Amino acid sequence: MTTSATPRLVLGVDPGTHVVGWGLVAREGSRLTTAGFGTIRAPASAPIDRRLAAIAEGLREVVTRHAPDAAAVEEAFYGRDVRAAIRLGEGRGAVLVVLAEAGVPVAHYTNNVVKRSVAGGGRATKPRVQAMARAILGLASLDGSLDASDALALAICHHHQAGAAARLGGAAPGRLHPRVQAAVDAMRAAERKRAQ
Repeated sequence: MTTSATPRLVLGVDPGTHVVGWGLVAREGSRLTTAGFGTIRAPASAPIDRRLAAIAEGLREVVTRHAPDAAAVEEAFYGRDVRAAIRLGEGRGAVLVVLAEAGVPVAHYTNNVVKRSVAGGGRATKPRVQAMARAILGLASLDGSLDASDALALAICHHHQAGAAARLGGAAPGRLHPRVQAAVDAMRAAERKRAQ
């Protein structure tokens, strides 16, 4: 796995509980190219625990086969539909466990940050993001699932963010999400206090 501030191969993951999009984007000099993309589908009629297990297994296969240097996962979206937000959280949880097990550093991006990075505007439509991802990666076509093109857009966004951070001398991308880091720090402080 690469330890440099700018990863070579990034896995973008668009989480869900029925369909998970994944896309691998590699940096070759100043160019970005795709190393593969697709979807992981869970049986729609299966209970949530079985769907999450199927998603985790499919993502493990992708991670094992391609060994990405870093991953970019869409941040949870808080809309009016609480049930949908909970389901998205469950899907993200399955994805994050697989990536943590594999030791892949994860960066989290909101939908509008990804759209701004790839399509130039935070309100870009999914077809617009798909078209821009195709153009950036130099693909003849990128038809099919918007889940896969969203995942490619996440990986492109991470490359853009990592490149900007490296140019500015900022912190390495892929660090833990601030809330997760705060929880880890609190846990370590409690362990030190118990040890005294």
